[in-house]
Amino acid sequence: MKRNRYTLSLLLSSALLAGGLSAVWADDLNDQLQDIQGQINASQGQQQQAESVIQDVTAQLKQIQSELDAAAAQLKQIQTRVQAVNANIAQTTADLQAAQAKLLQRQKILNQRIRTIYMHGQLNYLEVIMGSHSFSDFANRVELLKRIIRSDFNLINEIEAQKQAIEIKKAQLEAQKKELDQLEAQAQQKKNEIAAHQAERQAVLQKAQNDKAAAVQMEQDLQSASAEIQARIQAREQALQAAAAAAAQSSGGSSGDAGGSVVVGSGVFSWPVSGPITSPFGYRVHPIFGTTIFHSGIDIGVPEGTVVHAADAGTVISSGWLGGYGYAVIIDHGNGLQTVYGHNSSLLVSEGQSVSKGQPIAYSGQTGYATGPHVHFEVRVNGSPVDPMGYL
Repeated sequence: MKRNRYTLSLLLSSALLAGGLSAVWADDLNDQLQDIQGQINASQGQQQQAESVIQDVTAQLKQIQSELDAAAAQLKQIQTRVQAVNANIAQTTADLQAAQAKLLQRQKILNQRIRTIYMHGQLNYLEVIMGSHSFSDFANRVELLKRIIRSDFNLINEIEAQKQAIEIKKAQLEAQKKELDQLEAQAQQKKNEIAAHQAERQAVLQKAQNDKAAAVQMEQDLQSASAEIQARIQAREQALQAAAAAAAQSSGGSSGDAGGSVVVGSGVFSWPVSGPITSPFGYRVHPIFGTTIFHSGIDIGVPEGTVVHAADAGTVISSGWLGGYGYAVIIDHGNGLQTVYGHNSSLLVSEGQSVSKGQPIAYSGQTGYATGPHVHFEVRVNGSPVDPMGYL
């Protein structure tokens, strides 16, 4: 009886101990689950914050770029007017010099006439007339006197007219020079405005890059833009293939040019600009956070405004704003080869345009996600990025 009580007591103790351990273990698992959920919530919060930052950055960049483009357009208008005014100044200066030369010539004639009068005395018109021997001689002498008097008056009038013309030209020249000074001041103001917009854009990008979550989101946006390029190229290839198949079917199976003219390049690319490679193709490390990201092209360092040339002949399939790429151009060279030119300040070609090898297509810049002026150059095979160095 005593032994049975001992056994029962032991079983009850074991049961209570097991129940306590089970409860502790459950609490521990619950704590871990809550901790994981907290990390997930924090990560989602950071992601949402990053997306909000990027949306704000993108909006700011677009606004800054719009203001920068407007200032650049106004500067171009001013510079065009400066060229016109300089041309007017050159013409007015030439006209003034010609007028002064003509005045000098007429004054020499007048000086000779005055010297002759001084040396020989004033012509006595009455003696000339009265000394005539006949009526015919009288008429001739009167006509000769008229011509002398008329010549003297014309000479004086011409000199006065030349003086007035010179004064007018001088006034025009002064007004043109004054306008030129005003235009140069306006041009400098626009240059300062452009520099301020560029500095503002740089600050916005730098602030975003210093935010790790925002920087990661920016890289993801670039990857999305790269994927969009690939999708566009592949969609075009499929459309061309479908058009070629339809054309072949309608012509009884013979192959032909379908879907419009397709410009095919040589397959050997020239450099779009001349400059050092500041960032190569492939995986690279973020300069601030040390994260590894994929770079789908090469960056060529050149000053802003450098002419960007087509690497080969082809057809422009996209020309405009392309997210983090900024103002970008995509050229299809046929045979599955495409090139991409990003971060330009302005574009010189439009979608659907055929271009030749070496043709100017854009001016370099730092639009989109770029912290300094350069050309982002990509080579793609059927839409997928490959190392450009194997084609240059």
